[in-house]
Amino acid sequence: MRISENKIYINSRITEYAIPPLKDMLVLGKNAPIGCIAMRRALDLLIKTPFEHIELEDDVISDILVRQPMLKRVSREKLIDFVLNQIKPLMGEDEIVQVELDIEVSLSTGI
Repeated sequence: MRISENKIYINSRITEYAIPPLKDMLVLGKNAPIGCIAMRRALDLLIKTPFEHIELEDDVISDILVRQPMLKRVSREKLIDFVLNQIKPLMGEDEIVQVELDIEVSLSTGI
């Protein structure tokens, strides 16, 4: 008589779930499926770091939501210029694009 033995192995990897999976900035198209007000409310509920709202008059992009600390490293004007010149060509007016920013600031002083 032959006895069969079944074995079950379960492997898992556990990491913290980021809510929402958003780091630095959202760029909303003017026909995005969710509006800026609803998105801001969701972010306020889910993230401790406040987001700054930048409204644009553009044919593709309606709003930028960026973490406030980012604006300590780059001016609003430079950020808007970056979004319009670099991000806008890559997106449609019905999209919401998540952007991870890597802003490097070089400081020097002469004493």
